[in-house]
Amino acid sequence: MTAETNKKPGSTPGTDHPHSTTTAEPKNKSFFWLMLSGFISMVGDQFTLIGLPWLTLKLTGDPMALGLVLAVVGIPRAAFILLGGAIVDRYSPKSVLVWSKYVNTALIGALAALVYSGGLTLPLLYTLAAAIGLASAFAYPAGTAILPFVVAREKLPQANGLMMGMRQLTFFIGPLIAGFVIALFGADGLGAPALNGGVAAASPLAAEATGLAIVFAADAASFLISGLTLIPVRLRSSGHGPDSTASPAATNVIKLLFEGIRSLLADRDLRTLFGYMALIQVFVVGPMQVGLPVFAESQLDGGAASFGTIMAAHGAGVLIGVIAAGAGLKLGFRTLGQTFLSIDIVIGLIVAAFGLVHSTFAGGALMLLAGMLGGVVQVRIFSWLQGRTPPAQMGRVMSFFMFIVMGMAPIAASAAGWVLSRVDIVPFFIAAGVMLSLTAAVSLMIKPLREVGAEDTPPRT
Repeated sequence: MTAETNKKPGSTPGTDHPHSTTTAEPKNKSFFWLMLSGFISMVGDQFTLIGLPWLTLKLTGDPMALGLVLAVVGIPRAAFILLGGAIVDRYSPKSVLVWSKYVNTALIGALAALVYSGGLTLPLLYTLAAAIGLASAFAYPAGTAILPFVVAREKLPQANGLMMGMRQLTFFIGPLIAGFVIALFGADGLGAPALNGGVAAASPLAAEATGLAIVFAADAASFLISGLTLIPVRLRSSGHGPDSTASPAATNVIKLLFEGIRSLLADRDLRTLFGYMALIQVFVVGPMQVGLPVFAESQLDGGAASFGTIMAAHGAGVLIGVIAAGAGLKLGFRTLGQTFLSIDIVIGLIVAAFGLVHSTFAGGALMLLAGMLGGVVQVRIFSWLQGRTPPAQMGRVMSFFMFIVMGMAPIAASAAGWVLSRVDIVPFFIAAGVMLSLTAAVSLMIKPLREVGAEDTPPRT
């Protein structure tokens, strides 16, 4: 798990959300508004991160349907995210980001209304999920590209560390709040049928509709407010209009897109890193997205609250790892490749062990440890990638990064749902963890992977 992808529209490794950014310049008013926008929307994002899988399970009771919903979110995002990066480089990351927030306000708000009214059907859920994924294809590259146009380039490492820490803080508090809101207004909470005349709920979804509707409404509100708080943000002049380094003929969006693809294919380190990360989506990230809510429901002792707790524990662990890495933690590895491959071996063993636990406390402890290791890797990978990318190409490069990270996720999530409909959750987790450890161990023997980041000077061909 070298990069976190179990999130809903708006998150990426290092920023994980199209709303997020920050800076180390205390007098930078644009930074203040950008950071405030990010914090508001990132908290809201965690609500849908918990609510969407839980909603799907309560609506269908089918792990395969959960995998399909995640795939429906991911497919349009993967299909259009490269185009989104080119549009960000051609126009303004701020304008693309603001409009994506307003679109998501309408989409998540509609989902909240349908859940509360009882009008949600599986086809409607698929439709909304696809629209949310399409909006995120433009939001992700805009959110990650905007930072260099708000802070000075020499301040980017500090700004990136501060932003990642803020994001992980929301990973800790958001899932806890969302999980307990669903539980509080669910079948055993304030919305229990016994408290409403003793009439049994018509379905598992109806029993928890109030809590789920509140969770989605809160996220919709966060998108709206974060969009409004972006209005005062002022970008540096290079943050507007077409790529100033490109030839006039290349200012066409499609031409910018293909120029970016050619540049990526010429960069050996990026090709190697992105290829490995795509493989990890298949073995771990997709299975974890589908498996965690199923595991919480079937193996742990607290239902939605347990799901929220283990996700919060993971967020807290990543926060600790981010802080440690930002403070200069050295693990003794010579290259970036050696660092993330060695850590992935350990994370794989943790994932395998997770399949054997039966208590929220034990599951949370393992997720905390995995998060700490993942946080260290995130800082190293994202800082390396951002530091070697020219600002005029930031939208495209970050969209390529997210395409590789997320492009395999819909396939992996769908496949994981299919597998889970046929095997038990315990061997499922053990197999996923073992595959991650084996993949990372074998990759350590391959020189191009092991040597990623050995040279931080111009990209090698």
